[in-house]
Amino acid sequence: MLAVALLLTRCAAAYVPSCSLRTTGSFTCNSLAGSRFQPAAPRARAVRCQAEMPKEAMESIPPAAMADAWMRDEKAKELGGLLKGCSVYLVGTGGAKLDTVGRIFARRLPKYRYYSVPDLMCSTYATISGGEVGAAPPKMGAMYDAEPLADVQALARAIMDQVQQYTRCVVSVWEGAVTTSDFAVMQQGIVVHVEGLAPDAPGAGGDAVAAARSGWEAKHAAADVVVPVAADAPSDDIVYDVVQGMLKFIQKNPGKAGEWKRMSDSLLEQGWSVDNPPPAA
Repeated sequence: MLAVALLLTRCAAAYVPSCSLRTTGSFTCNSLAGSRFQPAAPRARAVRCQAEMPKEAMESIPPAAMADAWMRDEKAKELGGLLKGCSVYLVGTGGAKLDTVGRIFARRLPKYRYYSVPDLMCSTYATISGGEVGAAPPKMGAMYDAEPLADVQALARAIMDQVQQYTRCVVSVWEGAVTTSDFAVMQQGIVVHVEGLAPDAPGAGGDAVAAARSGWEAKHAAADVVVPVAADAPSDDIVYDVVQGMLKFIQKNPGKAGEWKRMSDSLLEQGWSVDNPPPAA
């Protein structure tokens, strides 16, 4: 069932109507509804944040903790400058923990976005399998239990084909994306294996997934950077380890930074940039 629905999803993805929604004045123009004008919904009141932390809160933070946070932020900015917009692919069996690490990491890097391939797989699967509208999408474990592993792999690859066109992003990759073609996509950027995290549902999918996972873990070692971590380590500490590992990798491979700079310069010559790349063919 998933294989047929996946084919329909790919066909639908080939055509995406442009400018489906446009706001003009106090009316919303919906081009998919024959450009009929409807009153726009009232806007929610904007939430304003203070530009500075209150003095009382600042004084309650130990100086050592403040210095450590400042250092971590500076190291992340240093890495962001060296990456030149190059994407980072996080691989491993960490499930939700790896997702948390990816989200924090992307926020630390200047102007980077975050994509979770497993999350996108689950939401896509909920749509094509006829899940209830508004219901929470299933977890990867439920997909492993319900579908053949080959179909899960095909869905992961379809999602990766969509994500790879974006630059300046951190991508958490499905744990089974270990084929030569998967690495060919990921090695357009830096592949980081966060080693030591446990899967969310180790028993899901039975013996088939358990056996496959052993092979996946071995192939994760082909990543550019391997970061060993403790499964119970705080996510923020793991992010800092990833930053440190990537900085060491770039220092040992200065040609990588030069390669990313050439890519950036080439896009600029064509009127594009790493933030505004040309559309995928």
